[in-house]
Amino acid sequence: MTLYTYGIIDSSDQIKESIYGLEGSGVYNIPYCDIGVVVCELNEPVQNVSKSSVLAHEEVIERLMEHFTILPVKFHTVFDGRNSILSMMQSYYKHFTDNLNRLRDKVEFGIKVIWPADKIKKSIRNSRKKGEHEMPIPDGSLNKEFMRKKLEKYRINEEFEQKAYKFINVMDIFFSKFAAEKVLKKLKTENLLLDAAYLIEKDGQADFKKAFEHIKNVHTGFKFLFSGPWPPYNFVICRRKVNYLEIPNKKICLIKQSNIRIW
Repeated sequence: MTLYTYGIIDSSDQIKESIYGLEGSGVYNIPYCDIGVVVCELNEPVQNVSKSSVLAHEEVIERLMEHFTILPVKFHTVFDGRNSILSMMQSYYKHFTDNLNRLRDKVEFGIKVIWPADKIKKSIRNSRKKGEHEMPIPDGSLNKEFMRKKLEKYRINEEFEQKAYKFINVMDIFFSKFAAEKVLKKLKTENLLLDAAYLIEKDGQADFKKAFEHIKNVHTGFKFLFSGPWPPYNFVICRRKVNYLEIPNKKICLIKQSNIRIW
């Protein structure tokens, strides 16, 4: 019997609400000390990743989020039995409790900002032409025109990045007033100015949403994508490691935890 894992929760109690996960299997909690691992039983491992299975996984996590602090576990994390899960919990217990305490009563919001990169670069080029910005190249240089174009392209890209980071800093300073933590990915592509995740106190969600609307209204030439509240996918900190597990009345055994994957 395979135990399919959804997440670690801040409770050792059984789940009172009826929740069904992959293959329609009932979800339950395996307690360890004062926390637990939420699982369901599958007859065989998930072979293929499908939209329906991913959505079923996500739905379970979001249902659990309504009642518990949860550390979401990546899709398709499985164990071969209860003993394997308990060994993992013993090895990672301190990491899990530290994360649960840090993330309690907090949710994640995602913000993506798309800006008109082509228009920005065109504006920079026009501005440089008007200002007659030209890189001095010695008259005797080989490929003078080629070098001038290369240097001009470099200067345009440099100014483009400066503008991008200026916009990002302005927006981030504003959003960070409401955030406990953040994860920023800047200029993933020329058009994707910012891909950010902000960790927000549950009672501060309304203020954060108002802040987003304000920024959105100020930067009317940009496209904003807003999502959440989500479980804290981007804020769980747990490093893989090799642990020594002492079993009573037996020698110390080396347990390599390689099958737990946290978002």
